[in-house]
Amino acid sequence: MAKPNVGRSWRTPIKHDYLWSIAGQEAGAIAHLGAQRSTWYDLTAGDAAIIPGEMWHKACSPGILAYHASQCRIPVEVRLHEIQPATYDRLIGNLDTYLPALGYGATSPGTWTHPVNGSAVTAHNLSGADANVTDVDRDTAVFVVNDPNAITEWAMRPTFAAEIAAKTWLSRCLSTMGCNPGGIKRGPITDRINWFATVRQQQQAMPDYRDLSLAALDRDEAQWAYLVATSKEWRAKTDQAAKKSAKNCNRSVSIAWWRQEPYQFDDLLLRLFLQKSELEQIRGREREWMAAGSEQRLAMIPRPVAPKPGDLPDDGGDLALFGLNDVA
Repeated sequence: MAKPNVGRSWRTPIKHDYLWSIAGQEAGAIAHLGAQRSTWYDLTAGDAAIIPGEMWHKACSPGILAYHASQCRIPVEVRLHEIQPATYDRLIGNLDTYLPALGYGATSPGTWTHPVNGSAVTAHNLSGADANVTDVDRDTAVFVVNDPNAITEWAMRPTFAAEIAAKTWLSRCLSTMGCNPGGIKRGPITDRINWFATVRQQQQAMPDYRDLSLAALDRDEAQWAYLVATSKEWRAKTDQAAKKSAKNCNRSVSIAWWRQEPYQFDDLLLRLFLQKSELEQIRGREREWMAAGSEQRLAMIPRPVAPKPGDLPDDGGDLALFGLNDVA
């Protein structure tokens, strides 16, 4: 997906396998739930470049979505969004190269259609934050992929989840969250506190019959996690997919559901978004901190004292990995 380092690390197969499972579940279920059509959004398509030694339709989000759309019993419109012009040009070239093997044919510039079920893939040189949802209605099933390079590059606009929820009861979303302790997690708490809002926006848009899964990779030096919004009926299958994808790469995940396990869910967020010293300052008051507003939260975590001349440099211990038994 043309995402250097992060995009082609040991996490890549886990991410693609997890997405493959969720997309396959979606394709198999939506026709039985009364949907007449489906719209799938990839808010961060990248260039869909092939990974050496991998099958294209299993190793990039555009390929995964296009494959499962071609297998669906109702027509699916796959909308790929890529904001960078040069990356978009490579995306078009790769789609031209690999979509015909899945049965798609070019029908207009930037659009390929499958002759069997009428599914279509359309590439937009547009930010995922500007994805159009005006034609979504109660008969449309929506699936969203939001895979930024890091949580600071979140591609979903703040109102997006609520817009979808207001139009259809059939929707799922998979987002990746990278919280690298060696990079963005070194930023000020005044910036990182906004990361909680990205999760809150999805929580606030959820009706009672839906839930939010947070699956964090254990012992991951870049602290990556996967956020899935789906029906409560899909909890077991979502957990199974996350665990299987990690196990295939000799890894494990810690999973919590917002409605079912709210404290565990919040604890995972705190582990991902806050530094250890910040967590120490609110230990025993985690629930109070999560319920507070932004200003109150900041007041509970005083700014660090500036180092004095002669102090030893930070060895990174404050940003170290959390063990499996570290809660909060």
